[in-house]
Amino acid sequence: MGVLTLTLAPALRAQTGYPMITRVQPTAVQRGQSVEVTIAGAQNFAGASALLFEGTGLSGEVLEAQATGNAASKGRGATTGTVRARLSVAPDAALGPREFRVVTPQGVSSVGQVVVVADPVVAEADDKANDLPTSAQSIALPAVVSGTVGKVEDVDWYAFTVEAGRRVTFSLWGNRLEDKIHDLQMHLDPILVLYDAQGRELAANDNRDFADPMLSYEFPEAGTYLIQVRDTTYAGNPNWTYVLLATAGPYATSVFPLAVNPGTTVDLHAQGYNFDPSQPIRLDVPKDAKAGPAALPLLTAQGPTPPVPLAVTELPLAVEREDAPAEPDKAQPLEGRVALSGQLGEPNDIDVYRFEAKKGRTYTLEVMARRVGSEADPVLRVVNPKGTTLAEADDTFGKDPRLEWKATADGPVAVQVSDLHSRGGEGFGYVLLAQEAEPDFTLTCDPDKLNFGPGTRTPVFVKLTRQAGFNGPVTLQWSGLPPGVSASPLTISPQMSQGVIVLSAAPDAPKGGMLVTLTGRAETERGTLIRPVVPTEEIYLPGGGRGLYQVETLAVGVTDPSDIQVEAQPTEITLKPGGTATIDVSVTRREGFDKPVNLALDLAHLGRVFASALPPGVTMRPAGSKTLLGPKENAGKIILQAAPTATPIEGVPITVMGHVSINFVVKTAYCSAPIKLTVAKP
Repeated sequence: MGVLTLTLAPALRAQTGYPMITRVQPTAVQRGQSVEVTIAGAQNFAGASALLFEGTGLSGEVLEAQATGNAASKGRGATTGTVRARLSVAPDAALGPREFRVVTPQGVSSVGQVVVVADPVVAEADDKANDLPTSAQSIALPAVVSGTVGKVEDVDWYAFTVEAGRRVTFSLWGNRLEDKIHDLQMHLDPILVLYDAQGRELAANDNRDFADPMLSYEFPEAGTYLIQVRDTTYAGNPNWTYVLLATAGPYATSVFPLAVNPGTTVDLHAQGYNFDPSQPIRLDVPKDAKAGPAALPLLTAQGPTPPVPLAVTELPLAVEREDAPAEPDKAQPLEGRVALSGQLGEPNDIDVYRFEAKKGRTYTLEVMARRVGSEADPVLRVVNPKGTTLAEADDTFGKDPRLEWKATADGPVAVQVSDLHSRGGEGFGYVLLAQEAEPDFTLTCDPDKLNFGPGTRTPVFVKLTRQAGFNGPVTLQWSGLPPGVSASPLTISPQMSQGVIVLSAAPDAPKGGMLVTLTGRAETERGTLIRPVVPTEEIYLPGGGRGLYQVETLAVGVTDPSDIQVEAQPTEITLKPGGTATIDVSVTRREGFDKPVNLALDLAHLGRVFASALPPGVTMRPAGSKTLLGPKENAGKIILQAAPTATPIEGVPITVMGHVSINFVVKTAYCSAPIKLTVAKP
């Protein structure tokens, strides 16, 4: 799953920050091809040695790495950098966006993305040369254009020829590729505009696929035409790359049903262009398809479509009955556990389903719509036979709702699915997941990349969300840690909802980086549950805020020597309710490192606590604590305070972090060995 490489680089002399990818050009790579790309970003890419990829079918090698700015500092002063690499794409590589990271002596980078495509890739020849229709870059269909809206008032023009009666579909990835860029505070808002050779506007589209456009046009006359790509406000940024698909082949805009089971063969009905929508499309769903959103190509009689979003689920499948009454007491029944595919087929449509509730039982209801490419902004309600709302949800997972509802009486209830803005149509499909709630849990971690040098440590915080009454312990397990790296044990007890794991690198741990897997395991009445830990990447928000965005890959990097090493004593503490305890902290600095160090127990920014391993009722007391160490200070202390009502708990692992600031938001965290904290009974 990962790559471990030996890296050699000069000793560092300033704060060490991980490389931050902001763009890769070209952004699209074709199946079965090998292509040279340039990866650019902030901080320092000097000494880059390897690439790590999400999934299979992609590989790469670093050809050259450069740093600009004060390259000698290898840290804060090296503000930008580039990596030239060769990517190889397997003929059967899955289509669509794919995460990758760069391994350097300073650490594993933030996430970058490339888009795997089936058609030939054409790179924008020059970001200035195609700014006018008279100098439009010529492309031959089908093609995938990889370009950049790189400057203010940048307008990219592409010219193509078509036969009379030919329909061409244009679809763009732009805004959707930017959510995972750590430091990109303004995002591309792209628009597509189609013109004829005389400059007459024929069609335009904005915001078809979230903030990205898609348009399809049937050309009545043969000739040369122009497609324009720009930002809606004529803004620009060198990091605003896009991937423009231009095809005269099959293109599906909606699919029904949307829910599929892994390892099955299903017949789907699709709407779209350049294929016969009256004919069902047979799809073999991969056996290893994971539950959740998945993008799979459809093979029509006229050829394959680009990937279409579907909902993969283990639940039994059902579809909406168009003739079912809308009255709550007569609506289509939900039969047990089910994934029901429905559609808000017209404006003001409200789909209604009913089931018999049992007093005291909890039911889980969830709608997948935006996550599977639907235009719907769904609202989910539980109502009684009189139409009174008993529970309501909106925007739980992005725009998709989820709720847990506990019945207070036996009897019929109804579930309503509608659009927040009362819209409807072919593109407003959804999947309703309905079942009696079973104890379960989900997990996330922060950060998504763990970079530290030999002989030092770094923390990762794990947050647990309990569902449907689950109140058991969850034990965390690693897979694929690099040689020389070990992890402290963590079991999140029933009294806790989060915890911290300390990763340690042996003094002789080889430098390099790998993608790793972290899971949580719990025993329940229905057996052993193993759930993935979803990494969350830190995002630099406008104004200096810290945001989080879920990503697919979790990385561990063993780097050049760390800026600091943190030690703390004692390693075991027992607090009485209302009592205090002191932790003495010492910091060993790397030679030449003389920057301030901030000590902390919680992961926080601008007063907001993002994660804390402290038990309920235990806090750090500011009075008497020394957490800010100046350039020549190496000793601090933290005073723990237990509230009189603090919950008794035994052996909770905590750690003291030493933060080295890279910029206003980014802080590299090194930490002490775990400290076992017990809160005694009163």
